Amino acid sequence: MAHIRKRGKTYSYTIDLGQDPVTGKREQISKGGFIRKKDAEAAARKIEMQLDEDSYIVLSKEGFSEYIISWFEKHYQNRIKLSSVITCKYIIDKHILYENPFANKELSKITTADIDNFYNLKLNSNYSTSYIRKMHQILNQAFNQAVKWKKISANPVKDADPPSVKYQEMNIWSQDEIQKFLTNSKGERHYLTFLIAIYSGMRRGEILGLKWSDIDFHSQIIQVNRSLASIPKEGYIFTTPKTKSSIRRINVPEFVIDELKHHKKQQEDWKELVGEMYEDLDLIICTNNGTFQDPRNVVRVMKRIIKSIGITDIRFHDLRHTHASFLIAAGIDIVRISNRLGHASPRTTLEFYAHLLQSKDNDIADIFHNAVQNYEENTADKLRTNHTIMGENKEF
Repeated sequence: MAHIRKRGKTYSYTIDLGQDPVTGKREQISKGGFIRKKDAEAAARKIEMQLDEDSYIVLSKEGFSEYIISWFEKHYQNRIKLSSVITCKYIIDKHILYENPFANKELSKITTADIDNFYNLKLNSNYSTSYIRKMHQILNQAFNQAVKWKKISANPVKDADPPSVKYQEMNIWSQDEIQKFLTNSKGERHYLTFLIAIYSGMRRGEILGLKWSDIDFHSQIIQVNRSLASIPKEGYIFTTPKTKSSIRRINVPEFVIDELKHHKKQQEDWKELVGEMYEDLDLIICTNNGTFQDPRNVVRVMKRIIKSIGITDIRFHDLRHTHASFLIAAGIDIVRISNRLGHASPRTTLEFYAHLLQSKDNDIADIFHNAVQNYEENTADKLRTNHTIMGENKEF
């Protein structure tokens, strides 16, 4: 119910909206300057009708920085994984709050042009396109929520133009390089880590998060259920895999299963030797005490071996690309490859490996032409056969 009061020679109205869902502050709509009381009452009724129909937007005078902090701390961080919270908070603190021209503007006054200028600023500062897209995703989520909370009438990020992601050029190994690397890493602490990566296409965190309970030795299946993540100031934790599709079952060759069995036997022998000092987390890849393996140690060992044998210097993640590339070269269906890699959809797989698929399409024209020719020849053969049979029938 609107409250009408007279101030001097004019009238004003005040409508109480209750508490803001994020800040907890009490919000009101008020307007003055009406010469007659009935004009103030009519204007207030119009606002009340819009409120009843849920069509009234209170353009917030709240500052953007104040809003983004409240949105993140009281709403968004409760809905994402802990590892994502750390990454998101860093981006907000460094880029969206302190290296942002519109950080001190009112939330309701930020325009699409402001957003595009922000992206251009980051591009000119040589940040990667994929990193800028993460900033874009955070801004889009925040402004979408502001629309839902009726702080603004529209999301300025919706029509903004973030840069397209330019994927880092991937390097892959040849078959000879794979064999040379595995031969020279035999006996190394992380031989099994490299073997699983090459023959399964799993991510590094997924491999380091594997437990013995994830291995079906009989069916030769590795079940991906979790990933190992490093959280600053908190250490290592298990997180859910990158996407829902990342929870998957991967079939591996028998010799990989044999290596797993051999590793398990060695680990059991070591447990007996170490005794109570061994912290049994059921991990396959772990330290001598059974605890989480530092991912950086895996990379250090890999780089050392690569340098010593003189093969192409690639990242650990490129082992995953190598796996996918060999499957594509073998003609495996892209949907099956996508499922094996744990991508959110086959579209993601195509974005990464479209350049490799192009060479597979070079013979499509010939295949189509041959199919048409075969169809025409088969049709002609059937017609000749039918004419012969009809001619034979006439003689009877």
